[in-house]
Amino acid sequence: MNIFLVFCLLGAVLLLIGWGMGRPERIYEFPFLTGVISFSFILPQVPGLAVDSFLPEAAFARTAVFMMMCLFMCWWGWGAKAKPLGFFRIDFDEGRLLIVAALLSIAGAYFYYELSRLPGDLTIAVQMTGIPVVYIFFSRLLSYGLAIAALCLARRFSWWACLILAFDLVFYLDRIVITGKRAEAIELVMIFALAWWFYRGLTIPRSLIIVALFLGTLLMNSMGEYRSITKANSAPVWDEIKRIDVAGNLSKVLRDGGDEMRNAVLRINNTATSMEFDYGKFHWNRLVFSYVPAQLVGAEVKQSFMLPMPPVARDYDPITGTTETGMTDAFESFWYLGAFKFFLLAYLVRRIWVTANRGEFAAQFTYVLSIIPSIHAISHQTDWVLMVWVHMLMFAAPALAFAIIPSRRRSRYGMNPSSLAAGG
Repeated sequence: MNIFLVFCLLGAVLLLIGWGMGRPERIYEFPFLTGVISFSFILPQVPGLAVDSFLPEAAFARTAVFMMMCLFMCWWGWGAKAKPLGFFRIDFDEGRLLIVAALLSIAGAYFYYELSRLPGDLTIAVQMTGIPVVYIFFSRLLSYGLAIAALCLARRFSWWACLILAFDLVFYLDRIVITGKRAEAIELVMIFALAWWFYRGLTIPRSLIIVALFLGTLLMNSMGEYRSITKANSAPVWDEIKRIDVAGNLSKVLRDGGDEMRNAVLRINNTATSMEFDYGKFHWNRLVFSYVPAQLVGAEVKQSFMLPMPPVARDYDPITGTTETGMTDAFESFWYLGAFKFFLLAYLVRRIWVTANRGEFAAQFTYVLSIIPSIHAISHQTDWVLMVWVHMLMFAAPALAFAIIPSRRRSRYGMNPSSLAAGG
């Protein structure tokens, strides 16, 4: 039965990828990218777990069925009729946008620099706390500056935009290379790819996407070893990196199963056994954890904002640095009905996508920085994109307000050379 479910799960993922191959622009859309991360990150972990006799009976089957439900919801929610979001209909002055991009980039670069000065054992392949978390929190401003500059450059060439991007890439690439951050690497590619799609109608060749998919799957399970090397040396040591057995690491995961999916199987099984659910309190607690600073209000006050959660099984002991997948928190919230979290997420992201394709700069900015956290709902937690949206409201929205043109000075689809809104 478990082997049959493995093939069903493979079929579901391939259907999402095949759907994305149907039209060029679909490679930037949520269902296809969900299929990509499922193929490269989730699927290699599944075969070994399907034959693991130490897992509770029926636990694997329950998780596999629920994951297929979640993947279906990702496709169904995206396919629902979605109208543009009216609050994104804002005109921006391009010159001021570049000023905002420069200021955000400088601010974010400072925290990137401070983060890079910390020892590797505090920032690489560990659960960060304290000062590193603060630096990570504010370094996100650099991503905002980079996204704004990339969108402006895609619309119209500007030396100022090029200078901002060159400055940002020094810090961005340093973090990707030193800490082996997959999410930042993919996000960087998507920022530029989407900017050129929105303003030039250009897409990455689908043949190149397929090559990248298989190459990414091959490398995915060696990132832990890469990070161990950079952590020990606070920098890449290429002689050691070249000796990483990439094919052997993938083969081991296929044979033994992956830690993330094992975590998911155990947590989902515990919830199905106890029938104790958090009914969405997980998201509130994550907001409190991320945005209520214990250094200012005190640990006791911060804890008082937390809502009580069902207990975790006593014998559950995940490996530090591993995730539990978004299927876990979805199931723990509403049982099998938790799959509707993915429907809601897909629908909301779809509306942003539709608005962005109408030429609204604010929606384009939001989409390029939301799509990667959105697909991490499958591999990590369903709250990632919510955290990103809250962060945008706190920092990006006030900064962008400086560049707003108070009223539309042109017809809806006319183009003022100094403004960005309804594309041209």
